[in-house]
Amino acid sequence: MPGSTSSSRLLRAVFSVSLLTSSFERLTAVASGPTSGPAYSAPLTSEAPMNVLMIVVDDLRPPVSALQPTPNIDRLKAAGVSFSRAYTQIATCSPSRTSALTGLRPDKTHVWSIGPYFRTTMGRRKGLSTVTLPQLFKENGYNTTGSGKVFHPGSSSGSEYKSEGGGDMPYSWSIPYFFCDQFYNGTVQSTAAQGYPNGSGCVQSDECLACLEAEGAITDKKAKPAWSAPACPDDCLPDGLVATNVVAELEYAATHESARPFFIAAGMKRPHLGWFAPDTSYAKYPNGSVELAAHRTPPSGMPKLAFGDNGEMVAMDDIPVDDSSGYPLVVDWKQHELRMAYYSSVDFMDKSVGRVLDAMDVHGLWDSTVVVLWGDHGYHLGEQGIWCKSTNFEAGTRVPLVVATPDTASNGMGGTTSGALVELLDIYPTLVDLASLGSEAPTNLQGRSLRPLLESEAAPAGLGAGKPRSRREIDRAFSTAAYSQFARTSSNTLSDDDGIIGCVSISTPAARRCSVPAPAAACRRHRSQPKRVHR
Repeated sequence: MPGSTSSSRLLRAVFSVSLLTSSFERLTAVASGPTSGPAYSAPLTSEAPMNVLMIVVDDLRPPVSALQPTPNIDRLKAAGVSFSRAYTQIATCSPSRTSALTGLRPDKTHVWSIGPYFRTTMGRRKGLSTVTLPQLFKENGYNTTGSGKVFHPGSSSGSEYKSEGGGDMPYSWSIPYFFCDQFYNGTVQSTAAQGYPNGSGCVQSDECLACLEAEGAITDKKAKPAWSAPACPDDCLPDGLVATNVVAELEYAATHESARPFFIAAGMKRPHLGWFAPDTSYAKYPNGSVELAAHRTPPSGMPKLAFGDNGEMVAMDDIPVDDSSGYPLVVDWKQHELRMAYYSSVDFMDKSVGRVLDAMDVHGLWDSTVVVLWGDHGYHLGEQGIWCKSTNFEAGTRVPLVVATPDTASNGMGGTTSGALVELLDIYPTLVDLASLGSEAPTNLQGRSLRPLLESEAAPAGLGAGKPRSRREIDRAFSTAAYSQFARTSSNTLSDDDGIIGCVSISTPAARRCSVPAPAAACRRHRSQPKRVHR
């Protein structure tokens, strides 16, 4: 262990101050105001345009255990509406994010795996004319900035490099994107850290590198530890660095009129593997305190396609596997350790989100800002014998989603939970609606605005305006189904209706159906049939 506890605390304080300073220097690029684009065309009102803070979390499943507390996300829930039945369109990072940020299903973006870029897969005309969520705000006078993992980095978002850069620049953001990911060996991953021309993003300080190396958290480049608990400052790791940058962006926006209205996106890396988090987060989960999943073997008769191969987990170092059943199952004794590591990284992510929410408090931004937090897909922690994502089980497709507006804190909706069937596709039209940019939105968006579910007197179409309805009735009337799919062919060359989808999940108000396999067109007819839930 490096040094004493007091020296570790001093390092944490020094790093926080120096990184905040560097973030302010970066933000001077917006002093002259947002880049050119169509004038803000929302209906004229006496109020200023609504700001947006969007927080995207990687690999975060909805809480299913008291061992996964998120006190800071709970602060956001207390101010807004949580959606308990929100689903991703595909349980893999890049396709899910591409779908949510374009407002289009994977069969429109033609992105079903990590690597392809929607502006290429959709064809030159459709790809270049597609307007992303942050791009729409940028083109309507907003200063749009992004930090961390929002779009999947690398070739998936337009970079010439496989894993760094991209970010859908220059389309989506007003200033250079703040890339901040992490290699499995503990070093940060950004075009700036890798020294690429015109690189931007996070860079670990010499002090951080020394601390992480002393703690054994920086390893050989070929190593892939599943977790690490270094006694180093938060800002030595991606979520701490992202939080510092976003805090600086919020302060700059609050104190510089040229940076408003703003659309600020923060992408948290954890709880993605490897689970690197400060020792203070791991200290909350002593040995023996973490339970295992109740059902740790594949259901009888389950198609192999529905299982996947646990490839992401078994590719990590020191993961013992029992394949006597025909499936690569992580042995029980290792699962205690892995679940402890996942929960610890959730704790670190939540702490980082808390720093961002604290900045909202300090600068009095809640009355002028819509805040949305969402996860890109669910996550297995041994349920059905599965680890990580890339399935169509409930654990793989259900996501956390919270929306807080200036109104939800005062109209009685703050702290409530909606059971309506909703999708990540709904985020785009929701934010557009809340910012009064509906007339500027693309006409081909495939989601629906959640605004009726945020209002205390809501009566969605079909319920009859003005008639008293219970929240349960409103939730059930909002949507009859949510659709998830996995997996397509790896070629990413199929048309909207051709080819075989490995599994299409249709969540209905009654339950959930997984059709394996079936053509896309054939699966759609099951949308209103109540079926059993595979958990």
